[in-house]
Amino acid sequence: MILLCLCALLAASPSPPVTLRAGAAESGDEVTMTITGLTAPSRTEAGLFLSGKLSVPSHPLRALLLRSTDGGAHWTEVLPAVEHSEVLFVEFEGCQGRVLVGWTTEGPGELLLFASSDCGATWKRRSTLPKTVWSEWPEQMAWTDGQRGTVWLSDANEENAPVRAITTRDGGKTWSTPKEPPPLPPLRQESETRGPSGVTWKLSSDDQVMRVERQEPGGTSQVRARLPLSWRREGNKLVPAR
Repeated sequence: MILLCLCALLAASPSPPVTLRAGAAESGDEVTMTITGLTAPSRTEAGLFLSGKLSVPSHPLRALLLRSTDGGAHWTEVLPAVEHSEVLFVEFEGCQGRVLVGWTTEGPGELLLFASSDCGATWKRRSTLPKTVWSEWPEQMAWTDGQRGTVWLSDANEENAPVRAITTRDGGKTWSTPKEPPPLPPLRQESETRGPSGVTWKLSSDDQVMRVERQEPGGTSQVRARLPLSWRREGNKLVPAR
């Protein structure tokens, strides 16, 4: 009887709203999910995106890009595994997506651009960004269309370092330094964004979960998902640690 009750209780337990691959996480690792960005593309079919990283206490495990196509209720990983890194910026022009990933283990490292042409369902590595010194790090990224984009960089090891821009005109395959660089745009608020239908999306968190909130114009905020922040390996996937 006790066994039957236990089975019924386990069957009734809701599955987490996000599916995560185990990847390089080892048994016994305390894996932390860090979300630093929220993106709502102008094309409704693209859905929503959360960006950041998965980490263990000693280093980042891999860059993290989550996509939801059901209004924020469920999320899946869509970016190929990039270890020891995190997602820095996410940009969309229509269904053309660009994601900038940076190596963040023991200092700033390689910068990789990933591209999507199917509204963010799949992503492919497009290029490695050129740096004048290894410690250069992106300040901002912007795209005017699917082909023309700019990344602004500065030396992370230098106080009040000057910012330089690199641009592309072929979707990020090649990069060059313009004679007249465009001005650095202001930083966007990464924890709140407005979708194409006027809906506002927000992130809030405590020490256990990250909440994804949806608010209609003039309406009250509704929590669409609670994403656990602590994870552990179980087989070939990660499961909530609490």
